[in-house]
Amino acid sequence: MIHATGRTHHHDSDKLIRWARVYDLGHGLLGRRGKRLRAVVVDDLELRPGDRVLDVGCGPGRLAVAFAERVGPTGSVDGIDAAVEMINRASSQARKRGVIVTFQVAFAQQLPFPDATFDAVACTLALHHVAEDDQRTAVGEMYRVLKPHGRLLIAEFHKSKGRRHAGPRWLRHSGEDMLDRTLGRVNASGFVGVASGSTDLSWLGKITAHKPGTSIKAHT
Repeated sequence: MIHATGRTHHHDSDKLIRWARVYDLGHGLLGRRGKRLRAVVVDDLELRPGDRVLDVGCGPGRLAVAFAERVGPTGSVDGIDAAVEMINRASSQARKRGVIVTFQVAFAQQLPFPDATFDAVACTLALHHVAEDDQRTAVGEMYRVLKPHGRLLIAEFHKSKGRRHAGPRWLRHSGEDMLDRTLGRVNASGFVGVASGSTDLSWLGKITAHKPGTSIKAHT
């Protein structure tokens, strides 16, 4: 597979989740907190009717559906995930909700979209599934596909004070705090207005940023 920069990527080291139905049901157990979290992401991205939005590592599609409900029929939402099982689940759930979202199998480090396509990009609990050597490339791809002034939100595991592990047992892939590492990758990729903060979930942190209005080449 050829990346937009011409590099060939082999995705053997990516950590894919194949058990889409169980994963989706687990997210459903978050209940009202999960709904509030999705609402916060929508608000932090300042989504408006007519926006075009990308959900990177969309999983079973709950967040992408929330995006589609906000941007309305004049906007559009794309969701990508490396696991075909997640894409199948997401497509099914969107149909049941009567919401139009375009889902496809693709990799975060090789986004199948032209430059400056999206008004907003989200990546929640997905970057840690990308091979470590490709995570900076993935953030650079998010930069590439954003329009000037486009908004970014990445949510990742955060080891809050007093916790031994970052994230609940059924979700976490390790005890590592991903937020600081991700913050460095965002800062190195050309984004401006970079800020980090907490969410309603003590183990989940978020990073917000935007692409500058004039072109600044992302570092690779």
